[in-house]
Order: sequence, then C-alpha cells, then structure tokens
Amino acid sequence: MAAVNLDELEHAAMVVDDGEGRARALVARATGMIHVLNDDYMDEEAPLPADGGAADAAYVAVPPASTLGIGDPLVLRFAAAHLAGDQAAVRDLMRAQDTDGFDRLLEERGATAAWQRFRTEETRTALQRWCDEHGLQLKG
Repeated sequence: MAAVNLDELEHAAMVVDDGEGRARALVARATGMIHVLNDDYMDEEAPLPADGGAADAAYVAVPPASTLGIGDPLVLRFAAAHLAGDQAAVRDLMRAQDTDGFDRLLEERGATAAWQRFRTEETRTALQRWCDEHGLQLKG
C-alpha cells in the first residue's frame, strides 16, 4: 500500500478546489506521489504521468477540498460549533476570502487554539477516510 503525505495531499486538494476546474491532482497508486497538473503550475518533482494523467488503475484523482469537507466547509462547521454568534460574519469573511479577518476574529474570541485543533483533527480524518477508500496509506 503506497503512502501519501498528509500535508501534500491537503495542498493538492486545495489546489484542485481553487483551480475552478482548471487544476487536477493525481496520486500514483504505486508510489503515493502526487502529481499537480494545471496551466499555471507544474510540479517538476512530480512530472506529468507518461499517459497524460488518464484516469486508470495506476492513478486516483484528488477531489476538491470542499468535496472532502475541508477548506471553507470546515471553517463553517467550526463557526457553527464554536462561534455561533459570528456565523454570518464568518460566511462574509469566507465569501471575501479574507483569511486575515478570520484569524483576527479567532483571536478576538480566544478561539485560535480551538480552531487549530479542530482543523488538524477534521482534516486528518477526512484525508484518512479518502485514503482508506482508495487503498492508500496516509503518512504525516
């Protein structure tokens, strides 16, 4: 079973999410190497698979972060559980892609450490589940 790096897999899912359909990421089933493919960026350490990245048994496509429940959906779940009075403000910050504003709000509410724990645990759980579904091992 190939091992996939946690941080790299999370990054790949975010790239796919942010790519608005123009970015793809593939995990090589044999090695666990992640191939990030888009017009703006090509990972030179993980070049395009020889077959052009065709979906076949050798590769599995990394879904967008939002499909995995990480990224913005994760922020909104945290807000619902820990920042109930600030949910509308959090939605506005996410819509504006204002991560600095979200960080300030967390600091003002004394919720920074809770957010970091929540984000770490939920992200790891989501990526572990995805790896399990595709016969991959999560490392890191």
